Amino acid sequence: MLIKAMGRDRARATHGKTELRRASVYPAREDTYLLAPFAEGTAGLRVLDVGTGNGYLALTAARSGARVVATDLNPVALRELARVARREGLPIETIRTDLARGTGRFDRILANPPYLPTPHDAPDPDPMDRLALDGGPDGCRVTARLFAQLAEHLAAGGIAYVLASSLQDPMEMESLLIDWRTRGGEVDEVAHRDFEGERLRVLRAHLRGNGPALASSAAEPRPDAPHG
Repeated sequence: MLIKAMGRDRARATHGKTELRRASVYPAREDTYLLAPFAEGTAGLRVLDVGTGNGYLALTAARSGARVVATDLNPVALRELARVARREGLPIETIRTDLARGTGRFDRILANPPYLPTPHDAPDPDPMDRLALDGGPDGCRVTARLFAQLAEHLAAGGIAYVLASSLQDPMEMESLLIDWRTRGGEVDEVAHRDFEGERLRVLRAHLRGNGPALASSAAEPRPDAPHG
């Protein structure tokens, strides 16, 4: 089972880059790396990284030439990402907000929402840890809120890549995806990885009629694209 462990203050090399890991900021892990190929090949696109955490996806997209907006409710995560972006001269705007609220429309949305099922009577005492981990009793609470907002934030031809897990309640996941389709959306699975008894999946979502967005000729990575 992939447990979203939080990192202590330390730095490590990842894919030739230095990734800073700080207390109460969700570190880049297997789920992050599964999403990472969809942050690449984004030159010229406007990209939103929802709940950026360690900033790995936002930095990957910006280094590929995208104009990036990264959101989070964790001020530590946003300060660190802004510091790295300034140092590298990357076009990343950091916004402290809930999911995508107040951000506009984007060609590509990347999201790794909290999906760990968490009973109401057993929340993590650290509020920042809770932001990164707590998916509610069925693991779907934040994912459902995200899908409810997607149509407001996808530009024409835009596409969202959302991380999902087999730890989430399958009936609740199916229900929220049916709701997305009922409201004019399409969704399919474009990548997966099995890890210690858990299946991680990347869901591709877009509005019906727009098709799987390959906006501005940015190539979509193959489901088996290397990562992590």
